[in-house]
Amino acid sequence: MSLARRLLRLLAVIVLTPVIFLLGCQSRLIYYPKPYGPHDMEALRKAGGRRLDYRTQQGRQAAFYIPPQSGAKTAPPRVWLCFAGNGSLALDWRWSLDVWDRGCGYLLIDYPRYGACEGAPSPSAIRESSVAAVKRLAEELHMGADELKPRLSVLGHSIGCAAALMAADDLDAKRAVLISPFTTMTEMGRIVLGRPLCWLNLHRFDNRRHLAGIAKKGASVTIFHGVEDEVIPAAMSRELAAAHPEAVELVEVRGAGHNDIVAIAAREISAAMIR
Repeated sequence: MSLARRLLRLLAVIVLTPVIFLLGCQSRLIYYPKPYGPHDMEALRKAGGRRLDYRTQQGRQAAFYIPPQSGAKTAPPRVWLCFAGNGSLALDWRWSLDVWDRGCGYLLIDYPRYGACEGAPSPSAIRESSVAAVKRLAEELHMGADELKPRLSVLGHSIGCAAALMAADDLDAKRAVLISPFTTMTEMGRIVLGRPLCWLNLHRFDNRRHLAGIAKKGASVTIFHGVEDEVIPAAMSRELAAAHPEAVELVEVRGAGHNDIVAIAAREISAAMIR
């Protein structure tokens, strides 16, 4: 084999290796699923919550409903759909219940493969699961899904903002609280991997598009972002807010990073949810 051919083969290997790796393993780079332990279910019980089982194309799924503190069996005036970050579980939100308005109901939704859920996470799978979870909650509350829709609001952190915005768009939710959102997953890939590898992204979460969709429908949105966020630049939230000044309020939290903002700004987030 000639030297030129050997060099071409070596170059092909150098170029194609990261491409093949990213196409085959990018789910592992984006999602960090983990199971629940016995203490999590005990915490759910103490919070007066219950597990809701349902099915999607991904298989068996489970979400968790925390009813109002009054214990009313009927639907509360507002139900928050809550979506966690990619390294967290739905029940991790239970630590926030101490400061949240307990006159509301909370539907804590996991992604496929997370917690007690089967399947594999992807934008379409997460979207399907969210809609199915709301339908299952409506059954639990003995009402139609269309009756429940006007009561829905969404809350998300990090990748959970993408899940929240897709759910809001699908279910016509008119209130959203987003914590540390990105613009698009492809642009996050550009920060981590650079061009052109970022264009190999198969999980094309697009918060720009879905935020525009719910803003057009008249939704009110509050965005919280830590000024010291080391994962998702605060500039992304500034861009999202600037695109819809009539619909979006941006709150920049000084001294907060990506993961500690939920605790640092807990009371401000709770106040925004009450509004």
